[in-house]
Amino acid sequence: MRRIIAVGKFDGVHLGHRLLLKEGRDWAKDVRGRFAILTFPLKGDALLPLSVRLRLLREFADEIMVLDLDELRDLSADEFLQLLLKEYEVRGLVMGPGHRFGRGRGGTPDFARAWGAEARVEVRVLRPFLCQGKPVSARHIREHLRRGEVREARLLLGRYPVLFGQRTSGAGLGRTMGYPTVNLELSSEQLRPRCGVYLAWAFWEGGKGAGLFYWGERPTFPELPSTAEIHLFEAPCPEPKGMLEVHLMQFLREDQRFPTERELVRQIRRDVIRGRELLDKLLPPHPLVF
Repeated sequence: MRRIIAVGKFDGVHLGHRLLLKEGRDWAKDVRGRFAILTFPLKGDALLPLSVRLRLLREFADEIMVLDLDELRDLSADEFLQLLLKEYEVRGLVMGPGHRFGRGRGGTPDFARAWGAEARVEVRVLRPFLCQGKPVSARHIREHLRRGEVREARLLLGRYPVLFGQRTSGAGLGRTMGYPTVNLELSSEQLRPRCGVYLAWAFWEGGKGAGLFYWGERPTFPELPSTAEIHLFEAPCPEPKGMLEVHLMQFLREDQRFPTERELVRQIRRDVIRGRELLDKLLPPHPLVF
């Protein structure tokens, strides 16, 4: 059986990744082979938890293998390709123009092509995938999110950026101010975006709804710890339990300290009005899990 392989972290499974994966899938179908993805866990600042990333990758691949990157770190570029040949019976490799592999990231697409010519393994290298004149990359998406640039991140991802979190108990502060929230313990794998208030859309088991997502240090209440929480515009039905996925639709404002609780409540009221207005102008997201 011919096995076509793509290797990479595929963090975020963004537009460039999907183009490459579609190429690999179509190639495997043309040669009546199987398309396999070799990927790796990330240790933090990921755009998606591993379980969600694998769920998206399964839309393209016949097989997915998750390898321990630490166990491969000392392999030279040649040794890594030999591993693909002997252990995974690779007959075709598909990669992007910036792909690097092997010890010290010494392997390049040109190296892979030269190796493939001798090993009788075809290597296909895609052209750079550009968005507004810049290469699409997970690194650029992370930089945008750290700056709260949701629109720019969305363009590169091809969807809204999303956070995953487990519902947890909170201080009940939002309810006392008239804006009850669902408190979240965000996935430890994921990148934290810029602190502040976002227009967001949440999905959970059996339910969905738009609202304001807040991630920050709560500077108005310095005695309280940082928090991630979402205030839903409409009373949720059913009540959210377990895991929620929160799609960030637009950054509204930075985290800030207010002189009084009353001033904070006034600002939240303004945030809700603006968020509802923007909601009418933006397309709702599609869930990744629910």
